[in-house]
Amino acid sequence: MTPWRDSRLARGLASLRPRWAWILLACGLPWLLIPHRWHVEVLGGFWDLSALVFWIAAWVLGFLGVRWLWRKLLFKVSRRLWVILILVSALPALTLTVLFLSMGWLGLGAQVGRAFQGDLKRMEAAVREAVKQPSDAAALKALAVLGEAHIRRVDTLPPGIRDGFVGYVYDVTPEGKKVVALRAVAAENGHHRLLSLGLGRMSASGRDIWGGRMEYRLDWGSAHGGKVQLKNGKEAAPFDFANVFRGEPPVASYQDGDVPQGRGLFHAFRLPPVGLRVVDWETGRPMLLTATPETSLDELFRGFGFGKDGNNLSGKTLVIIFLLAGFIALLFTFQLLALLMGLFLAHQLGRSVEGLFRGVTRLSGGDFTVHIRPKGRDQVAKLTEAFNEMAGRLQQADAERGERLRMEEELRVAREVQMRLLPDLEALRLPSVRAVVLPALEVAGDYYDLFPLPDGSLAFLIADVSGKGTSAAFYAAETKGVLSALDKVALDPREVASRLNAIWCQGHGKNLFLTLVYGTFHPRTGRFAFVRAGHPPGFLRRVDGTVERLSPRGLGIGLTAAQFAGALELAEGTLEPGDRLVFYTDGLTEALDPADILYGEARLADLLAQPAEDLQAAILADAVAFTAGRPLADDLTLLILGR
Repeated sequence: MTPWRDSRLARGLASLRPRWAWILLACGLPWLLIPHRWHVEVLGGFWDLSALVFWIAAWVLGFLGVRWLWRKLLFKVSRRLWVILILVSALPALTLTVLFLSMGWLGLGAQVGRAFQGDLKRMEAAVREAVKQPSDAAALKALAVLGEAHIRRVDTLPPGIRDGFVGYVYDVTPEGKKVVALRAVAAENGHHRLLSLGLGRMSASGRDIWGGRMEYRLDWGSAHGGKVQLKNGKEAAPFDFANVFRGEPPVASYQDGDVPQGRGLFHAFRLPPVGLRVVDWETGRPMLLTATPETSLDELFRGFGFGKDGNNLSGKTLVIIFLLAGFIALLFTFQLLALLMGLFLAHQLGRSVEGLFRGVTRLSGGDFTVHIRPKGRDQVAKLTEAFNEMAGRLQQADAERGERLRMEEELRVAREVQMRLLPDLEALRLPSVRAVVLPALEVAGDYYDLFPLPDGSLAFLIADVSGKGTSAAFYAAETKGVLSALDKVALDPREVASRLNAIWCQGHGKNLFLTLVYGTFHPRTGRFAFVRAGHPPGFLRRVDGTVERLSPRGLGIGLTAAQFAGALELAEGTLEPGDRLVFYTDGLTEALDPADILYGEARLADLLAQPAEDLQAAILADAVAFTAGRPLADDLTLLILGR
């Protein structure tokens, strides 16, 4: 006979680590195995201690088991793949469980609420009919089957209560106890007749449906003492739930029925509460009576019973329950098998990924002769084949890199050409005019231009073509050519914009458009006039720091040929010495900071209201500080006219 110390069981028990956790688990087994009804009669206080040590041991051993699985079984596969697999397997099951439990809980709560409201409606209808009875005896007899009723007469009514009122009040009974009752008020020979019906039997009839008990809580309404005005038996003022949500103690609370017993799956639970509007009879203040049903699965399943004790199930119902239990067990088995199969496949996939990892390591070290043998026909095998082709394409990638550098050089030259198309402010000798273009890419779709006129005035333009990059830059250059050909002396700003729109609509589709501000400005007199075709509004900064937003009506160039001229509005004014007229493209106001917040017109207006020696430099510096070095999402153009 093998000695106990040398037996396989003894060696297995000695290998358990940590040993104290397994000992605690063994001490907690009575809580798990002994029926709940014995925990007071037999175990007493040991019951709670056994439950505590069981859960401590279960959590410790569960954590150690997961750590062992993480370290020992996941050494050849990415751990993220295992986590994703477990989440994909467990989360749908958990989500469906929560969904069905929530739907069942809400559906049951809705039925309880429907039964509760049905009882209230029946009681209200009975009280309305009873109050019409000429005698007190007839009225009380009509309400005898619904509960305890009484009648009294008063000379005055509380604030907000009128004759014809039918509702729920919080008042003193003839026995001196304050309760919630259904009350009807009727005028009678200069007095007021009060017919009151208690709510005692209402919850009793409702609990026949869901079992368990009903918990009532009565709270004050508005903390400001607002009155509930009732007209034709209906409330005309909303209820204020602020006191309830602040957690203030209730005015009154009580329970009706027995607490459902059970543990585990059959533990008692609460259903969604049902609210009832109540009026305090003494003050007229609104109150809220909250009825919270409490039941359990054991109480609910009693509805399937029959016979004297109501605990027997019919044969068909028993078959349905067993079928549902079997179906759930089958689904759980399939879920477990799917999880195990997924873990096996993940392990096999991990071996293939490990081979790819080693190949990539050699390739990154400069060994372009590395070759990995594909296994199978899945995506990993295709990835392996693609990896084998990578080394052969490195030379091609290097050639493409050279081509890309050549294209970048061409774009740099194109940008230089585009910058030369802009007017030379120094040659124009206009110190009061400042302008700048900051492309988002190598070339910009924004454009500004200045045209000296014979009378000493200046025609100015700032435009923004839809899109950005080379195509937008091409259309901006085209706009310069069209505008240069127009007679800017004989045509006012509206006519110039209308003719530019007509030419644009003839040569381009509606999917390509531009916005612009075009006008004239006399540097000596300060007179200006301009039109805005869908462009962001301009700002007029006075010398005293006041800022005006200039936003005349106008549609974008290329959007419509027929309605453009009629929608165009001319803005005119005069600049005093020191005033500045500021125009910009949306690349400024739509600049984003690291938190993706727009720069916006409001920030620009606030900046313009501040004193600045160099307004253009102040605006650009503020935009750079706002974006915190983040690249521009769109081209930015700024044009400032001053006197």
